Amino acid sequence: MRIPFWSRLRLAPRIAIVIVLTLVATTATDKIMGMVIGMPDVLFFEKTWLVDTVAETVQRAEQTDGDEWVVVRETLPAAQWLDFVETVEPSITNQWEQDAFGIFREDLARRLGVPVDDVLVRTVDTEGPERALTPIVIILESIPMLITNLIDDNIDKMVVEHMRIAVRLSSGGWLTISPKSDGLEAARFVRNLLVPIAAILLICGLSIWVARSIARPLTDLSAAAERLGRDREPTLLGNYGSPELEAIADSFNEMQHELKRFVDDRLQMVAAISHDLRTPLTRLRLFAEYLPDQEQRRMVLADIGDMEAIVSSTMTFASHQLNKERTGTVDLASLLISICDTASDAGGTVTYVGPDHAPVSCQPVAIRRAFTNLIDNGCKYATSVRVTLNVTAELVRVTVSDDGPGIPAEQVEAALRPFVRLEASRNRDTGGSGLGLTIADEVVRAHSGMLTFAPVAPHGLEVTVTLPRLS
Repeated sequence: MRIPFWSRLRLAPRIAIVIVLTLVATTATDKIMGMVIGMPDVLFFEKTWLVDTVAETVQRAEQTDGDEWVVVRETLPAAQWLDFVETVEPSITNQWEQDAFGIFREDLARRLGVPVDDVLVRTVDTEGPERALTPIVIILESIPMLITNLIDDNIDKMVVEHMRIAVRLSSGGWLTISPKSDGLEAARFVRNLLVPIAAILLICGLSIWVARSIARPLTDLSAAAERLGRDREPTLLGNYGSPELEAIADSFNEMQHELKRFVDDRLQMVAAISHDLRTPLTRLRLFAEYLPDQEQRRMVLADIGDMEAIVSSTMTFASHQLNKERTGTVDLASLLISICDTASDAGGTVTYVGPDHAPVSCQPVAIRRAFTNLIDNGCKYATSVRVTLNVTAELVRVTVSDDGPGIPAEQVEAALRPFVRLEASRNRDTGGSGLGLTIADEVVRAHSGMLTFAPVAPHGLEVTVTLPRLS
């Protein structure tokens, strides 16, 4: 089967190609938008001609009545390039950035024979025809002139846009002269706004696509590792279309199989040993029944019972049967009340605080086993145990607190390991297999929950189980 070209590429050339494509797409977008909405006009004016034209137009406006002026201004020779608007107040403020326009303003005032304050000039530096909104005005001292000399002259440069010239009339009004507009200023403003937005969207879109192609395998890798630790079942990673990611996926899949084989071999050995112990334990129980001394018989039977409980716990842990149970809806409140009553009947001091009903989606036998282990542990090491149930719309939180010796924070991780007991004396009262907390933790994690430990003042332990209410 022929492998597509893109799938044969490594990550470095892929990223390089995406960067190049982003630049090309951004440039193409800019050019297309410029073709759809054309550039504004570029007007060349000789400085002397512009001064004379403004002066003559002001004189015509002074000599013409208002109604007649509307008709006259359309017949002026410069009307094809300039707009003339008469207003009561000036539509601009005096503003110029180049020294050349300051001189131009003085020349115009001198030509009109009015104070300089009666002449206002406003200009804005242009970024070039591709970004300009209004016509670009280039004022030349004389013709011919090299345009490069004009553009490179930072002091006397007279290449601007948004040019407005306002002159005070003798009537008190103002005559404003500006380049004739083609009516596309708003469209060019939208174009200038859309081009960077389109570029940002293109860059973000392609970047997210590349990032997801890299992050998705990492997310799958994390999920597969979490499932392997929770369910002991490998999750094979699929085809990601990149040589580097394919190599990582193949290595991780092989590692999952090796780990599962390693764990299964040892669990099978533990299960076989536990299974084989059941027959001699049964035989020992029969022999113990015939012991003449009642106290010795009671002690031997108690030891055999402890050994059978250890074998049963080991078989349950090794066979992984709890995680294979089907999920159903269970009234967790009723379940906890039942476990607390059983523990109380066995001689423990156990109290329950919480609602009477709390439906939860879970594996019934597994969840009963987990909470039974937690409550029994409290009864073994403490004089009283308190079980508290809190319910929200998404979560249920069960807290099992006792007044026993507790578990130091640095030993919590060790307490969750299989066959580890922090109480080293292994006396008859606190005997066990070291699997109670391990099974409880495994069951809680299989339900996407969390098992945490916290000390209780002045002494004691608080175990909190947080589970999703419905899944």
